[in-house]
Amino acid sequence: MRKQDRLEHLNQIFYVDLGLCGCGNPEDAYTLVRDLLALHPLYEDQRWKQAEELTGGGAVHHVVMSTLDTADLIEHGSSINGSWLTPKGAWFLNAARDVPFDDIDEAGLPHDGGACAEDCWAA
Repeated sequence: MRKQDRLEHLNQIFYVDLGLCGCGNPEDAYTLVRDLLALHPLYEDQRWKQAEELTGGGAVHHVVMSTLDTADLIEHGSSINGSWLTPKGAWFLNAARDVPFDDIDEAGLPHDGGACAEDCWAA
């Protein structure tokens, strides 16, 4: 994937799929999403406890994890605390480890604003 395509896909996931905005502390939000995804699968070694620590637990934890699920970065069975990465989530995690937030801020959207296909998330 070309560098510009990678930046555009990161921009799409962060601003559109997660529904986040660029005001406040978007760089901290980017880091939080990356760090939460890095804990997956949460069912191993009770990693969900670390995820709760990162989010502050309670309702905030539920909202954050549900947002990751809605954006198709994670999926889960009977409990959000037992979630695992989707191919899209694994792609985002790998890309976000290498790309600083400032690089995606002005990147634009992939596919001229059109929908991504499953092959966008191939390793």
